[in-house]
Amino acid sequence: MEDTWSYHRAKTYDKTGRRWHFVTHNFFPAAGEDEPREYYFRDDEGTEFGVLRFDSIKDNPYRDFAAIKAKIMLNAPFRRSLLDDSTRSVWRKHWK
Repeated sequence: MEDTWSYHRAKTYDKTGRRWHFVTHNFFPAAGEDEPREYYFRDDEGTEFGVLRFDSIKDNPYRDFAAIKAKIMLNAPFRRSLLDDSTRSVWRKHWK
């Protein structure tokens, strides 16, 4: 399955002024297969790393990417459930 990574260059801040970075990992499955999607995030300080995964893009309950970003940045209990320090390595890619 082919895939692409998209770093979102727009500067994104939460209500406290903390900066966040986001990357979307898109997959391109064969016809008839489910299309998974992953949204990676980290704070500017490099203290929180996480990922929101959907096995199928149809499973995504959020209306758009802006809603996903807001939920991750503004809902600390939700964000804590997504934290995964092993995703730190994703941020070593060249698209930073």
